[in-house]
Amino acid sequence: MSFRGFIHEIWLCPSDDGELLPSCIPFGPAGSSARELNELGSVCIWLFFANSHCEAMQIYYQFNDLGEYTMSEQQDHQPYPESWYIEQQNYLCSL
Repeated sequence: MSFRGFIHEIWLCPSDDGELLPSCIPFGPAGSSARELNELGSVCIWLFFANSHCEAMQIYYQFNDLGEYTMSEQQDHQPYPESWYIEQQNYLCSL
């Protein structure tokens, strides 16, 4: 099965002092528990595709102008499991 990428969301979440802080959350069921932690007034501002944790964080850092994302764990460069794509695709088809 071929996939373009696993969908991620970038959210802006208000902090206690009113600052909007970005967060990166998987789209669909995989990100449900993280979205439930978002403060009232949080808003999803962008969706993007990535095929590994490393790629997702590089895109997230670039989008937020945070410099270059680096990591030491080789496993973070591994592609996401096919089951994640299937779950997300099934969720999209159910909408």
